[in-house]
Amino acid sequence: SGLVPSAPHVERLRAMRDDCVVAVAKSEAEALAHAPDTDIILGHRYLRQTLPHTHMLQWIQSTAAGVDHLVSPELLRIQPLLTRCPIFGEEIAWHAWALVLALVRRLPAAHTAQIGGRWAPAEVHPLPYPRRAMVLGMGVIGQHLGCLLRHNGLYVIGVNRSPRDDARRACDLLVDARNWRKHLPEADVLFSTLPYTRATDRILDAATLRMLPAHAVVVNVGRGGTIDTSALTTLLRAGALGGAALDVVDPLPGPEEVDFWATPNLLITPKVATFVPDRQEKLERFFEEQVERFLKGEAPEYTVRLDHLYAEVVP
Repeated sequence: SGLVPSAPHVERLRAMRDDCVVAVAKSEAEALAHAPDTDIILGHRYLRQTLPHTHMLQWIQSTAAGVDHLVSPELLRIQPLLTRCPIFGEEIAWHAWALVLALVRRLPAAHTAQIGGRWAPAEVHPLPYPRRAMVLGMGVIGQHLGCLLRHNGLYVIGVNRSPRDDARRACDLLVDARNWRKHLPEADVLFSTLPYTRATDRILDAATLRMLPAHAVVVNVGRGGTIDTSALTTLLRAGALGGAALDVVDPLPGPEEVDFWATPNLLITPKVATFVPDRQEKLERFFEEQVERFLKGEAPEYTVRLDHLYAEVVP
């Protein structure tokens, strides 16, 4: 994750067992040096470089909720236990909702006027306050989001590939992957919390996005590859959508692609939905709980089946 573990966190890990040695890799060279004797990897910053040099690796605890980007031939060869980190669902839900409100109330335009030293009442009226939302992906993030939206008075249509009870409780209507598109014309706002798989690659393409009402807002806090960004920006320029907010973009355009960055009613945050003041503390406590389970011989939470992962992700 790029975070340097705190000294108390390292000490708590060392205290879990007498023979527990904790090595902090602050560089790729340090990660490679420790790789041959490592049983557990916490984090994934140097994972691809490190895997070929591991001989004792049993478990990888990622700092990410989605692990599609970790797939490699070496991971398949070694077959370690792999676990995700979906602990920031509430934070991501609040960020997604904040993005919607910013777009609906035209806050980016007001801020631009402020920076230019202009008192400029909006020439374009704010968008209608959303009453119906669709949430693609009713996992941990989607469930937090569904509950938050319903608390704010929205009717929530959840989309999930399996009709789980926890997903059903977080929305008003739960639909599956076969018929969700027919509900798009009802949605004032469309949220995507989807992982990146073969099935979700550019699932929000031009044809799908055109099914939304012209005032609708699209928000992606899942994976960037689930949206056809070119189609999205084309629709925004044509006024066929009310707005869009992206916390993830794939591929990320360079600074020279000014048409993308200047797309009207497009709000971009640079993958910061999980950034909160206690982020590192929360992450470290989660890691400690996971390690404690592992050392007791219990299965850590949020295990990913590698056979399923390889079958689902796009090569």
